[in-house]
Amino acid sequence: MAKKSTRTPMAVDKSNTPAWMRVVVILLAITFGLGGVAVVAAGIGGSAAPADGGAASGDTITSQFQPRVDAALVAVESNPENPDIVIQVGHAYFEWAVALYESGQYPASVPMWLAAVSFYDQTLALDPGNDIALGNKAFALYYAQDESAAEGLRAFIDGAADNADLAQQVENARGMLAEVEASGETTTTP
Repeated sequence: MAKKSTRTPMAVDKSNTPAWMRVVVILLAITFGLGGVAVVAAGIGGSAAPADGGAASGDTITSQFQPRVDAALVAVESNPENPDIVIQVGHAYFEWAVALYESGQYPASVPMWLAAVSFYDQTLALDPGNDIALGNKAFALYYAQDESAAEGLRAFIDGAADNADLAQQVENARGMLAEVEASGETTTTP
């Protein structure tokens, strides 16, 4: 009788993990623990100003989000073919854009929305069925007032129509698409 292995099929030998990978994992854990992980936006609600009534400065928002983006970029450099890592850069930029947009800094949010789109495109190239990346890309294009917002919203609606977990986001996308088509533009600034 053969001796049964005590290792499970998914066991990880952490003693052989390179030091750089441990640093990246720790940085990501800390950064995502503090910042949270983005999921498809159900639409950006609320006022254009922070809850405290004052406008958050671009420097304050940058100091909050730049470390998260930097950590996610380091992780992507170590594993650029992993869609689960690439999407985290998109999420980091997306949340940065949301913070700028909600603080009333619409022009400053546009480069962040577009950076998020770039990483969602990279994610979709690696994982074409990723509905979260597809939806976040569509919403980012909408808020960036990009000319391809309608196309992105249609792609998300078509691609995620049967995803029950994203039903509310698909409905929001339908409303956004109707607004874009009715206006003939992608203008969303209040």
